[in-house]
Amino acid sequence: DYCDSDVRREYTEYFETEYVGLCMDDQHYLGNCAFPWFPCNSSFHGSGVHTDRRYNDSSVSWVLTAAILVFFMKAGFMLLELAFTEEARERRLVIIYKYVDAFGSAFGFFFIGFDVISGYNSPQCVEHSFFSITDPTLWFFKFTFASNSATILGGCLLTNRYKLRIPAAFLSAFVISGIIHPIVAWFIWSDGCDSFSPYRFCVHAHCDSMVCSSFRNKVYFLDFAGGGAVHLLGGTAGLLICIFAKVANYLETRSKRQIPTIINPAADGDDDVQLYDIINENEAINDDGDANIGNIQTKCNLKCCLGSPFKWMYPETGANVDVDKAALGVLILWFAWFAFNCGSTESVESDRYGTYHAVPSRIAINMIMACAAGGTVAVAIASYAQYCYETDSINANEIANGILSCLVAITASCPFVSYWAACVIGITAVLLYHLGCFAEYWLGIEDTARVVPVHGVCGLWGCLSLALLIQNNEGLCNLHATFEGLCYCNLRLPYLSMGERVLTQFIGILFILLMGLSIGIVYLALFITPYLIGMCLSATGQQYCIQLGNKLKGLKGGFLFTPMPKGKTNRGGPAVPLLTPGVPNPNYGTNN
Repeated sequence: DYCDSDVRREYTEYFETEYVGLCMDDQHYLGNCAFPWFPCNSSFHGSGVHTDRRYNDSSVSWVLTAAILVFFMKAGFMLLELAFTEEARERRLVIIYKYVDAFGSAFGFFFIGFDVISGYNSPQCVEHSFFSITDPTLWFFKFTFASNSATILGGCLLTNRYKLRIPAAFLSAFVISGIIHPIVAWFIWSDGCDSFSPYRFCVHAHCDSMVCSSFRNKVYFLDFAGGGAVHLLGGTAGLLICIFAKVANYLETRSKRQIPTIINPAADGDDDVQLYDIINENEAINDDGDANIGNIQTKCNLKCCLGSPFKWMYPETGANVDVDKAALGVLILWFAWFAFNCGSTESVESDRYGTYHAVPSRIAINMIMACAAGGTVAVAIASYAQYCYETDSINANEIANGILSCLVAITASCPFVSYWAACVIGITAVLLYHLGCFAEYWLGIEDTARVVPVHGVCGLWGCLSLALLIQNNEGLCNLHATFEGLCYCNLRLPYLSMGERVLTQFIGILFILLMGLSIGIVYLALFITPYLIGMCLSATGQQYCIQLGNKLKGLKGGFLFTPMPKGKTNRGGPAVPLLTPGVPNPNYGTNN
């Protein structure tokens, strides 16, 4: 048993005889600040790496299989997003976005992300070089994580009039996967002395700045499989996309006093559209007191504000989406999520005391228990909504999102917390998911697939819950037994009190939020660049430049969004579904 007193004594005696300057005492299992360092040519473990145990055939197969399944999560996201679409044009865009996400992520992570920024420690103890993949297995596994952080925000604007332009989607995936996610990964997963990663204690205990009395040098941020680096980051970027789309809608409708509008093709059939009012300002709230989500909301009374969000989440028809597609998408995600979390061990080999081999199994059990507890609460809430509003059926899609919320929340702490703590994390995640949806309703943010509550809110909770639920003997033993295998060396993390751990996790969360918001620089540049170019061209005084400048200044959504009339394609023609070439289309000219 790794936590046995005899094992602790043996480790302590070994370190005290072989290495000098370790702040370890026999009374504290964790030590106050213990970080042994082993050089690359060590006969015991090398540079935090034991290559014989890490990359033998079984470990390579484990990591590569997990990476393939994690990449397959794109199919689950695609099906889930397709369930929320209403027209053939929207369904085609969902599919195209998934292709573009993969393309942009691959280029970004290959050219910039892995070798230049991430600083991942290679198991072969070789240096990284630009445009060179020194560790193909690790590269592919980490690429799937970077790519998923970019594909998450695809569910935000499924039914919004403003859609991301294809080049903007490519650039967004390139920047997130190539720059932003790798910086976050360096912060929490690399072995650099200046990072907040626990892995730095594996190989950089010799750093002069690492002294036991320094709070900065002994703290470390814990995010095992990407609850913050992938989901919180993607949810933050999705929130920015929703805000920019709301701003674009506001700029378009401000001359109409923020009255909801519909789009009608111009009579001459050109690309321009005519906006006209369908209801007056007093009719913005229907007979039931519900404000219109997706449009600019008007003020409502207290009863409306308290009751409408819940009824909006659980409509009488059980949600106007394809339940079968959403269910299949969630089951695919749930299945691949086991590879996402369990595969993050990057090994199935046991350490010298035979404890590490149980980590993937413990991860799987924690995932199941979190989903079971949280899913039960989600079913109870959906059943209460059916009883309260006397709806036709239970809203299965909110139950599905509840399951995803549990998976996101348990990702950061899956190998560390106990089984009962996993249940607490799952239950709290479902409740926070509903609060996040209510907040989006009250703020008038259109987030079709609930990306921000699922990934953003629950990803934040997952990182914070780890600090609250790990401070017990079982959690701390799990923590060190896990890193004993992950670092492939005899790693002992410095002891942190609950206050220190909460503060450290909070600092890490703020860093991830800051990096997620930094993508807003790219979005803002794409949004305002046409207007700035148009102003410069108009200032030249030449007739052609003035005309071109006016067109650029009037470009709705800038280079970021493309406004698409409801029921029509971007060129004003009908949306034509994919059919066999040469076969007449019976739906041509209809609203698909």
